[in-house]
This record gives sequence, structure tokens and C-alpha cells, in this order.
Amino acid sequence: MTELQLLYLSQLFRIWTVGLCLGTSTIAMTFYFYVVSKGFTLAAENRMMHIVYTVLRIGMVLVVISELTTFIYNYRINNFIYWTDNPEFMMRLTIFCVIVSNAIAMQNRWITMWLGPVIAGGSWYAYFFFSVWIETESTYPTLLLGYGYWLVSVAVLLSALRLYLTRHSSDGPANNR
Repeated sequence: MTELQLLYLSQLFRIWTVGLCLGTSTIAMTFYFYVVSKGFTLAAENRMMHIVYTVLRIGMVLVVISELTTFIYNYRINNFIYWTDNPEFMMRLTIFCVIVSNAIAMQNRWITMWLGPVIAGGSWYAYFFFSVWIETESTYPTLLLGYGYWLVSVAVLLSALRLYLTRHSSDGPANNR
């Protein structure tokens, strides 16, 4: 394989893995708000969420592999410059560290279920943006500030959605039969 073919293959793999994680995260977040609107969780729904989170964890491992292949390729071609002079790559690393930290915090219940989905959903969409849109012509601090504003926007949107759903929820399992 030529180097260009390897580049295209690694980019295709990265976009596929990030798309898998973004879609799975969207399903998890949608299902979470569905459960919030009902006010309770059935055993089958709980099992389904375990499957969704397992797929998400597998996707996260694949994302790590894809970022490593991208880094190794670019380090080989551009040497040290790719690591130090690529704010988009640094943002992807930062956002992925936030995603992993948030997942660990949610798993161990160190973070509220109000804030966890906000960080997870907002971060996966931001990560997808930086995986697809490679060159932004911005500096790392500017991108980091934009990411912070994005998370605040997602928090406001999801807080409004949660408030709407909990005000219009049912009284329990008897009403959903």
C-alpha cells in the first residue's frame, strides 16, 4: 500500500469509529431522556442500555486505535510538527480525555446524571466535528473556548428538554400499559 492509501484508510477508519460512537451516544442520550420523561426504568430497558454502553465502550477502543494510527502516520510524515503544531489534533485529544473521564465519573456515580449526559453528548458531537473538519485555521485556546461555549449551549438545551419532559411525565408504570 502506498502512503496516500494508508492515509485515506486511517481517515476512513477514524470517521467510521467516531460515527459509531456518536450514533451510540445519541441513542444513549435519547433513551436517557425517554426514561426521565417516564420517571422509571423497566428491567428490559436497563438491559438494553447495558448493550448500548458496551457498544459505546467498544467504539471508544476503536477510536483510540484510529487516533494512534493517525498520529503514527502523521508523525512519520511530518515528524514532531504534527504533535506540536496541530490544534485540531490537540482538541481531539482533549475532548477524548473529557469523554473518558466523564464515562468513568458516570460509571462510578461521581457526577450527577444531569451533567453527565451533557458532557457526553456535547463532547461526542464536538469530537465528530474535529474528526471531520480537519483544518480550522484556529489556535488551541480559541478552539478550547469554543468547546466550552458549545458545552454550555448543550447544557442549556438539554436542561430545557429535561424540564419539559419531567413536567409532562406520567405517574408511573400503571399509566404506560
